[in-house]
Amino acid sequence: MYTFKIFKDYYGDGNLYKKDCIEIEEGLTILVGCNGSGKTTMINQMKDQLRKNESIKILEFNNLTQGGGNKISELAFYNKFDEVALRFSSSEGENIYYNIGDIVGKIGKAIHEYKKDNKEKLFVFLDAIDSGLSIDYCSEVVDIIKNLIIPDAKELGIEFYVIASTNSYELARGNNCFDVQNCKYRTFKGYESYRKFILSSRKNKDKRLEKRNSYYENE
Repeated sequence: MYTFKIFKDYYGDGNLYKKDCIEIEEGLTILVGCNGSGKTTMINQMKDQLRKNESIKILEFNNLTQGGGNKISELAFYNKFDEVALRFSSSEGENIYYNIGDIVGKIGKAIHEYKKDNKEKLFVFLDAIDSGLSIDYCSEVVDIIKNLIIPDAKELGIEFYVIASTNSYELARGNNCFDVQNCKYRTFKGYESYRKFILSSRKNKDKRLEKRNSYYENE
């Protein structure tokens, strides 16, 4: 378990979160909430705190900023033109899957270099990884993390956290989910349960934005 302090009123438009202190469990945590509910903002706040602790190692992947053309440009820079050609001939979902494969490889390497790096904890942040991924790819990513990477870390005695944000039920299904607005863990019985949660999350977000807009109109 790791405790983070967060800014409840991060944007100054009413409380973005219900608590100013959250606890994240070891293993895989899926951050859930509608678009604009504060998932990426929460990830950024957590990373900012962790960077101040030299005993913690951080790996991160944001599909929206590190995927697509950015990744192809990186490959071209390092003269990996065979892979550039492969990326150009692949679908968006396939390219995202390849990118996640890269970060999975980096996680595996970090786990086995853990002792050498003299770190106490390892945090992995995966932001928007489901964007453009098909159901089968989403399932495979979760299976790799839960059935290969996390057991490997436990065997080596590593305090290991994987924190991912999602809009997809496929990643939330059957996993340890963290409701970012209410700052608590929860599970979903099925898709309909998840759907109702997302709609409720959207209502809460809209109320917050209405409060902000009303404040600026009265200024």
